[in-house]
Amino acid sequence: MSYHIYKGEITHPDHKLPLLIYYDANEETFCFSTVDFQKNRPSICEFQYPARSIKDVRNFLKKIGIDADKVEFKNQFLH
Repeated sequence: MSYHIYKGEITHPDHKLPLLIYYDANEETFCFSTVDFQKNRPSICEFQYPARSIKDVRNFLKKIGIDADKVEFKNQFLH
């Protein structure tokens, strides 16, 4: 199975650790991870947040204190 996702990278505002953000437009969900999807679907992504668009993801990031306008989302094809 293969699908497209959008991937962004941030630094956790409190812990200063790198985090990956994965947004799946087909499922209209996003999740945070410290593991790259290219290897396996990270278990943390079992806990997904609803988002109809990347704009919804950015709004969530702003609420938790991240400068969401600086997050660049890149389209990735996973298989």
